[in-house]
Amino acid sequence: MSRQLDAATRARRLLALLPHLRKGDRVPLADLASAVGCTPEEVASDLTTLTMCGIPPFTPFDLVDLDIDGDAVCVYMDPPGLERPLRLTTGEARAIGAALEVAGYAADAPLRARLVAACSDDVPLDELERTVRAGAAPGGAADVYSTLAAAAEEHEKLLVAYYTGSSGRVTERVVHPWALVQRMGVWYLVAWCESANQERVFRLDRIRGIEHTGSSFPPPATSVLPLAEIRFAPGATLPDDRQWPGVVLELQADGSTLAHVPYQSTAWIARRVVAYLGAAEVVSPDEVRSAVLALAEDLLRLVR
Repeated sequence: MSRQLDAATRARRLLALLPHLRKGDRVPLADLASAVGCTPEEVASDLTTLTMCGIPPFTPFDLVDLDIDGDAVCVYMDPPGLERPLRLTTGEARAIGAALEVAGYAADAPLRARLVAACSDDVPLDELERTVRAGAAPGGAADVYSTLAAAAEEHEKLLVAYYTGSSGRVTERVVHPWALVQRMGVWYLVAWCESANQERVFRLDRIRGIEHTGSSFPPPATSVLPLAEIRFAPGATLPDDRQWPGVVLELQADGSTLAHVPYQSTAWIARRVVAYLGAAEVVSPDEVRSAVLALAEDLLRLVR
C-alpha cells in the first residue's frame, strides 16, 4: 500500500528523481526507488505525475518525456529546464532574502551576492534590494496578499503606493480590488484604478504601501475573469485560494465538491484539472472541457 504524503514531501521526491532521468537511458524502477527512498510502485506513480510537468509554454514538447515499460523506465529526452542556469523571480528572491536577513546575514554577505546573481535578468537590482528588505518586515508579501484579498472580498477601496518600473517612480492611487491572479509564478492584483479611470493590473511585488480608506465600492456587474465549474470527486484533495485564486467551493449532496474558479486562460486551468488524474471534471464552459481533453490526449500519446 502506498504511503500518503503531504504535497511538500511529494514535490521534493519528484524533484529528486529528475537528475536520474537522462535521454536514452533505461532505468530499473527499483534503482530509482532506492535512490529516492520509496517503493517501485510509488516511483512508478511519481514518474506518471512527472509526465505532466515541464516548463512554459507547457506544450507536449516541454514536458518530461518518458515511458514506463514493465519494471523499468525509458527516457526519451532530458527533463526540460535542467540545462538552464537557475533564475529566481522577484518573489522567490524576496523569500530567500528574507530568510537570510532573519538568519543574520548582512547585505554584503557572500550568500546575498549569490542571491542577486541568481535573479532573472529582468529584475532591477535596486528593486530587488527593496523587495528583499521588505520580505522580512511587517507589510511584506504575505501581508500585502491578505490585505488585498480581504479588500476584494469586502469591496473596500484602498490607497496603494505603487512602484512603476518604466519610470522608476512611486505613485499613489485609489484602487478597487477585484481579484488576485498568478501568472508564471508572479502574483497580480486586478483592480479598477480611479486615477486611470479604467481596469489595471498591478504586480504585488511592486506595491510599496497600502492604506485603508474606509470607503466601499460596488462589485463589478460581470466577473473580471471567466468562471469555470469543476467537480471534484468525493475524497479528492481540494485546492485552496492560493493554488486556485478566487476559487469558491460548494459541497454537494453526493459527497463531491463543485468549484467555481476564475481563470486567465484555458491552458492555465486545463493543466490544473489534468493534474488531478481523473479526480476533477470540468462541468463548464465547453472551451475548458475541450482544452482538458486535448491536453489529456497529448499526454496519453506520450506514455503509450
